[in-house]
Amino acid sequence: MIGSPSQGAVDKPHVRRLKRYGPLLDEDVAALEARLGRVETYPAGKNLELTGSPPMFLLSGWACLAHSLRDGRRQILAFLLPGDGIGFDLLTRSQRSVEVLALTPLKVRRAQAGFAAGTERLGRVFAGAAAAQQGRMIDQMVRLGRQTALERMAHLLLELHSRLAEIGEVRGETFHLPLKQEILADALGLSLVHVNRTLQQMKRDKLIDMRGAQVTLLDRSALEAASDQSS
Repeated sequence: MIGSPSQGAVDKPHVRRLKRYGPLLDEDVAALEARLGRVETYPAGKNLELTGSPPMFLLSGWACLAHSLRDGRRQILAFLLPGDGIGFDLLTRSQRSVEVLALTPLKVRRAQAGFAAGTERLGRVFAGAAAAQQGRMIDQMVRLGRQTALERMAHLLLELHSRLAEIGEVRGETFHLPLKQEILADALGLSLVHVNRTLQQMKRDKLIDMRGAQVTLLDRSALEAASDQSS
């Protein structure tokens, strides 16, 4: 019997995320779930060990890939959001110079030993997810190398909104941003003072609204123009 498309209403974050890169049938989802272990929890601030450990899916919470210098300075390379895979591709695979840091409490499921995609369709969507991760790394390089502070912030906020929208974690143009300004500074290569000034300027210019950890994009077209993006 030919499988049917998996029902989005019951999809878990990692399944919803993978479906962005191609269709999956019920049998594909079942094959994936059979290759994942139990749910594990980690507190904010925890470094997730990848060396010698199997890859994992992030079910809830925010994490990041980061590189720390000897003097304590840190560059955040990428944010990891619910549904993202960690360790399945070259960028997130274990490297001595890169750490995976929990920015909020996390729930994850690790792949079982000898993990393989399982079906041809799963293989294709894993390849698509890896390509998307590489594309975001290129965006990060451009942000750090060529964009102004406002352009960097606009670009990052648009990216985070888009990625959260993929798994249904936005309300219109509003999304939850559980990051301190220090974390944004480490991601954007800016000082804490510069991050604060940039956010204040964006609020004065009515580009965004921030109420605690809730961010609303008020003028998407202006943000896209500032960050050299388009819908």
